[in-house]
Amino acid sequence: MQAAGRTGFRALALATVAGIAVAGVALAQTKPSPQGAPQQALPTAKPAPLGAPAQQAQPARPAPAPQAQAPVQVPPPPAVNPGLPPNEAPAITRLRGLLGADVRMSYASAETLDGLGEQVRMTGVVLEQTGKRATADEVLINGLRQDGVAELVARNLATTEDNNTVRIAQLRIAGLTVPRDAGGKPPEPDQVRLEQLRIEGVETSGESTIRLRLATLENWVAGQPARLAVEGLEVGAIDAGVFDTMRLARFALSGVDLGGTLAAVMRQQQPPNLVGRAAIEVDGLDFLGGGRSVGRLGEMRIAADILRTDGSGTGTVAFRGIRVEPMPMISDWLTRFGYQAVEGEITAQTSYDAPSGRIDIRDLSVSGRDVGTLSLALVMDGVTQQAAQAGDVSNMRLISAGLRYADASLFRRFVALQARESRTPEAQLREQFAAMAGGALSQPGAAGLDPIRDAVQRFIRGQAQTVEVRVNPPQPIKFVDAQQPPGNAAEAQRRFGITARAQ
Repeated sequence: MQAAGRTGFRALALATVAGIAVAGVALAQTKPSPQGAPQQALPTAKPAPLGAPAQQAQPARPAPAPQAQAPVQVPPPPAVNPGLPPNEAPAITRLRGLLGADVRMSYASAETLDGLGEQVRMTGVVLEQTGKRATADEVLINGLRQDGVAELVARNLATTEDNNTVRIAQLRIAGLTVPRDAGGKPPEPDQVRLEQLRIEGVETSGESTIRLRLATLENWVAGQPARLAVEGLEVGAIDAGVFDTMRLARFALSGVDLGGTLAAVMRQQQPPNLVGRAAIEVDGLDFLGGGRSVGRLGEMRIAADILRTDGSGTGTVAFRGIRVEPMPMISDWLTRFGYQAVEGEITAQTSYDAPSGRIDIRDLSVSGRDVGTLSLALVMDGVTQQAAQAGDVSNMRLISAGLRYADASLFRRFVALQARESRTPEAQLREQFAAMAGGALSQPGAAGLDPIRDAVQRFIRGQAQTVEVRVNPPQPIKFVDAQQPPGNAAEAQRRFGITARAQ
């Protein structure tokens, strides 16, 4: 797992090398001349060949007269950079500075696309550093500034380090702005602006293997909803014991201020809430071991409809198509109960009111095919964002709760298993269990326990398939008070207002 993480980090580092270069300490170089080219989109096709080599197409402009407020920008003498090509396009020279003095850059050819050297196309690009080497078949640059880039496209990137190889078919960065700090301090995440990062065709090999068809990040702008999407991801050579390969068909995140959220987490502050819908979607998540599936999640849907900036709103959760195959930790249990695998789903509906801290979980259900469905309902208040962040439960109160179990076959299988192992008839065993429950729920003068006892015994005897227990205290109970356990079942019933029914 650590190897996969290291290789994945290298892939990400290579994919964002241009953005890192823009944001690096080398940004402190002199601001380019205001006579630079406008930041128009890169051409989609190769332009017609120029009449002369691109690096020699534009003679150097005469230096303006010295001014006190704007010193003349004098090109460095050839002796300082003996390997620098003559009349190199300004954008390429600027890129050298951003990469840093310890990175050597060379290229097979360079072509100016705008006549001023601010939009360029390079082929056969090689970046070298001690023990590291990266190549790209083609790099197109448009509007490279000290604080960002209008557009950068790189095709067929490759790098090898520590016997780990990373290849990226295409990388595109558009609308990147990284503000500079006079003291050299790196920018906060909510200060960075990015219109799009698009990565296609990632493949890694070595300690672990990663394949990625497509990843996009769009609208990284403070105060606005960003979009993150991943398609066709496969991670192999995972040292996790149970599984060694993970496959993900699709992941999507939308409606979240990613820059503001990350900045708030770093500052240990409450993340911002954008009014509208925020959603996370996952399709086709598979885990494999030795080429065989050990678990699968068909789809995941998490959505929040935020009504106010304080975080108030409603939400839904759904995990569907869950399947867990027999594995060492559960295979014996599955065999004993007669299951080939575990299949199920998890769903929930919630609402939240930020000022009062009221949480209403209307239906959190965990269901298994041929197993049963366990459902929880819960209402609490005092769970404000400030209290949750501080871990303060002093004002959190329980208003009501409910727990329901609808048996599909699990309890019947349990009774049958116990009957076989104890060589006791099932009917007799059920009566023994019912008597035990009756003894625990019987107390002189505690009439409130009678319906609870009857409901539980009906379920145990097989006379009902569903049993439900409700908690409705006469007054909301603070969590700090609930930590003091009641003396007996009758006291618990009165204190928490417990009722039950079976059907």
